Amino acid sequence: MRRVPCRRVRWLALLGLGVAFPAAAVEGLSGAVTGVALWGPEYKGAAKSGFALRPGLLIRYRRVTLSSGAGFAARREDADRRGLGIDLKHSEELDVSLGLRVDNGRNESTSPALAGMGDVKRTLRLRIGADWRFAPGWQLAANWTVDAFNRGGGSVLDARIQYEWQVTPRIALTPSASVAVGGPRYMKTWFGVDEEQSARSGYPVYDPGMGLRELSFALGARAELGEHWVLIGGPGFTRLLGPAGRSPIVQRRSSWSAHAGVGYRF
Repeated sequence: MRRVPCRRVRWLALLGLGVAFPAAAVEGLSGAVTGVALWGPEYKGAAKSGFALRPGLLIRYRRVTLSSGAGFAARREDADRRGLGIDLKHSEELDVSLGLRVDNGRNESTSPALAGMGDVKRTLRLRIGADWRFAPGWQLAANWTVDAFNRGGGSVLDARIQYEWQVTPRIALTPSASVAVGGPRYMKTWFGVDEEQSARSGYPVYDPGMGLRELSFALGARAELGEHWVLIGGPGFTRLLGPAGRSPIVQRRSSWSAHAGVGYRF
C-alpha cells in the first residue's frame, strides 16, 4: 500500500469543510468527510504488507452521489459506492444504480516484486449494481464494472452477502463474504505475464483467462458517536482463487487486512 500525500489530505479536508457549511441550507444535500488508516498487502498477491492513509469525501444530492470512498459515514449506508453514481431505483428492499469511478491502476514501483511488469494504466470504470435487502439485517449486493476507456481493464463481476447485527442502538457489527470473477482482459492485465514482461521480470509467460479472482471475508464494526461523528474498524481475509491465484506474480494467495477510521457527516 502506498501512503497518501499529506497535500491530498489537506485539500480533501478543506473541500469537505467548504461543502459542509452550506449543506444544511440546501434541501436534499448531505455528505461526509472521513479518514481511514489501512493495513494490507502491497498489491493483490504480495508477500509484504504496509500501511496507508486514505482520506474520503462524499456528497449526495437526491439521487446523485459523488464519493471517494466515504460512504461508511453517510446517513444512507448504501451510498458507499466510489465515484459518480445515480440511483435508478431506491426502495426499502431494492436499490439499482449506475456509476462511474476512477481506477488508479497499478505502478510497478509499488513493490520490488513487480519490477519489470510495467504499469497498469489508470482508467475509468463504468458500473451497474444492485442491492437487495431480502430479510431483516440481511443484504445481497452485486456489481458489474467495465473499463470505459478500453485501456486493458476489462470487466469484473462481484457479489457480496452481509448481515448487520445491531449490538446496541449505537454499535453494529457487520460480517460479510464476497466473491469476484474477472473477465479475460482484466485477468490478463492484472495477473498475466506476456513475453515482454517475462523478459524484463524473469517471471514465466502466463495467460490466465477468465475465472475466479478471490473470495473475501470481513467483519466490520461501526459506532455512532452522536448525530455527526462515526467510528469504523475491523479485519478482513482474502484468498486468491483460480487463474488469479496461480499467477507467477502472486507470492501469497491468502492475506489479512485491517482498517480503522473516523467520519464526520453533514
